[in-house]
Amino acid sequence: MPVYKSESPTKDGKAYFYKLSYVDPFGKRKQYKSKKYKTKKEAEKAEAIFRLSNEGKPKAEYSFNLIAKPFLEEKKKRLKRQSYDRCETMLNHMLEIVGDVVISDLTVNQYQAALNNLDKKGLAPQYKNKIIANFKQLIAFAYKRYDVNTNVPDKFDPYVKEAKIEEMHFITLEQFRQLDAVITDPCHKALFTFLFFMGCRIGEANALTWNDISGGSVKINKTVSTKVRDSKGNYLVTTPKTQSSNRTLPLPEIVSNALSAWHDKVSKAYGFSPSWFVFGGLAPIPESSLQNIKNKYFKMAGLPNIRIHDFRHSCASYLINNGASVLLVSKWLGHANPTMTLKIYSHLWQSELLQIVNTINQQIS
Repeated sequence: MPVYKSESPTKDGKAYFYKLSYVDPFGKRKQYKSKKYKTKKEAEKAEAIFRLSNEGKPKAEYSFNLIAKPFLEEKKKRLKRQSYDRCETMLNHMLEIVGDVVISDLTVNQYQAALNNLDKKGLAPQYKNKIIANFKQLIAFAYKRYDVNTNVPDKFDPYVKEAKIEEMHFITLEQFRQLDAVITDPCHKALFTFLFFMGCRIGEANALTWNDISGGSVKINKTVSTKVRDSKGNYLVTTPKTQSSNRTLPLPEIVSNALSAWHDKVSKAYGFSPSWFVFGGLAPIPESSLQNIKNKYFKMAGLPNIRIHDFRHSCASYLINNGASVLLVSKWLGHANPTMTLKIYSHLWQSELLQIVNTINQQIS
């Protein structure tokens, strides 16, 4: 590999570069010298991608591993960090078996071996279908960019999705009051009150700063994952899950009071800034810590435990049982559309359907 180490690295320590002579797709020979990279491995990877993108290659050389490099580079440009990581993980499941196979030479037996490898991992059918869909995207990219193709995956049926529906748990208002009664920490009291009545996703709640709260309203316009960090080591803050997840909601009095009580205490801390995270301070509370905190309080309250995400279901149940329409519930939760809300919570409107039946019976009796 034509990789060299410069005697004059950049200010941030990048010293490795590559230079090469290559023939472009139009038959012209050109010289190229790259920018500098931190490590030799980074320079070698960049050189391989450059050659793949700029030189004509015999189709017999296009393996899945080779195409995966520019494919993932394109994904990285368009996807959020978490989505890109999922894409790379899913692709690696298939590359474990067929990575070195030339795309146009893929056989049914080789592809079946890759599927058998997925089966051994005990993955859910839905997730295996996502892995295959991602793998087909790689093939479509190879065809569009390098004119190499295979139709072997199209000969296989998708995995049958599991019939069971994920069980939904929630707590009632009375149970929430029972939980709230054992919480003494003002930060935790504000957090669980916010989750129950506002129905936010945990990432949305964890991303809130004091700047997002004003005039009796809260702006929900970002999300954070405490499982992923950026290049500086900070938790990754990104835009919400969907465009409709961007919303400004009025704060109920019970939520406003809990947040105010927590603000009165935390604002006295040294160096306090409105840019601090509401639930945590300089950094949001890690999700693993939140799980432990939640488990402790549910045990103290003598309540059956639920997931943190089930606070979102609890909010939906509370709103629906108090007469909120599907449109309002959809807007409150930040769903993409009311159809999604109905799909998830249609069973909670069962009592409304019974009321319609009773009305019809009364009219014709």
